[in-house]
Amino acid sequence: MNFYPDVPIVYGDKFPLEFINDVNGWSFPKDEVENNFREMLTLDIDFGNKCSLNCPHCFKKGAFYDYDTVESELNFSRLKEIILEAKKLGLKSIKFVGKGEPLETPEILEFLEFLHSHKIIPLIFTKGHILADNKVTQSIYYRYGVNTSKELISRLFELNVSVLLGFNSFNPVIQDEMVGNVSGYTEKRNRALELLVEAGFNKTNPTRLSLICAPLTNKNYNEAFSIYEWGRRRNLYPVITPTMVSGVMGHNDNWKKSTPSEDKLIKLYSEIYKFNLDNNIQSFTQIKEEGISSYAGVHPCNQVSVGMYLTSNGTIIRCPGDNKGTLGNIHSQSLTEIWQNYNMNSCRKFNNGCPAKYGKSIPDNFFDKVLIQLEKKLLNTK
Repeated sequence: MNFYPDVPIVYGDKFPLEFINDVNGWSFPKDEVENNFREMLTLDIDFGNKCSLNCPHCFKKGAFYDYDTVESELNFSRLKEIILEAKKLGLKSIKFVGKGEPLETPEILEFLEFLHSHKIIPLIFTKGHILADNKVTQSIYYRYGVNTSKELISRLFELNVSVLLGFNSFNPVIQDEMVGNVSGYTEKRNRALELLVEAGFNKTNPTRLSLICAPLTNKNYNEAFSIYEWGRRRNLYPVITPTMVSGVMGHNDNWKKSTPSEDKLIKLYSEIYKFNLDNNIQSFTQIKEEGISSYAGVHPCNQVSVGMYLTSNGTIIRCPGDNKGTLGNIHSQSLTEIWQNYNMNSCRKFNNGCPAKYGKSIPDNFFDKVLIQLEKKLLNTK
């Protein structure tokens, strides 16, 4: 049985012409990507390593770059120095992607205040369970004067945070399993979403609230379009994409066992883009110019063109999904040196697709095939 969060509809009919197909701070317009060649616009980072969940698809567990020693792990003071260096390179946003659940490390509030003072937009990937549990929230944040979930959410709102909420399924059996068989998780996730909406995170354009339906697997495939439509109608930015081929899913071809077939992926992506066309979210001309996004129906990823991923031990790679070589390490090189070397040898493209998934969880020539299927759908409706 599915359980739906109590979130009111924002766009019951077609979307307004001024609707921005993005979540605040995540991606960047084409002219900004292509015309500011030397600038680093975003940086993915690890912050803390605590996590009370055990997601079976975790991109960090067993990652080739993930070694832990007291000497190698970056402290918060050093991390601030790195951010100030990145600011000189053009930094505009920070995405908290791990290593654990970012909101289980209380010092994140101090760090968010630091980012806010330097006009850097923070985006936090979170599973949301901390945001719906007053006792847990108080135990983590009491020394910052935060004693309830609503108080924590209010602080996040004031600090211009965009929340990227894990949302794999409406079905609690499937959803609880996808965070490590944690009983009762889905109820907390739903409550967190309701509180975030109540605080106004989906009242802006672009929205500041996203539903991360990732990874898309055989278990949640049949719900994916419903999650997309349900989220869009409520001004929640749905991110639907096959699994990263890194961490747990990068070993022994684990990604193959969970990823839907190519035909299913093409069908889903083309249906999502057809929804966008029918609801004024995009035009067909725009879709052809931008190209199909690796995140079905939403803004193309520019991560490997305008940013890097700084891991907890100082290793830098292209993005969280990368499972190849490193770009350098902050303990032996400056961020500026690593960025300049990488940026001079990378392709500054508006739509990166997803190099880390190509030929794996995203099949070869997949984006071209989606566009062809979408064109067929349009012809059949005329």
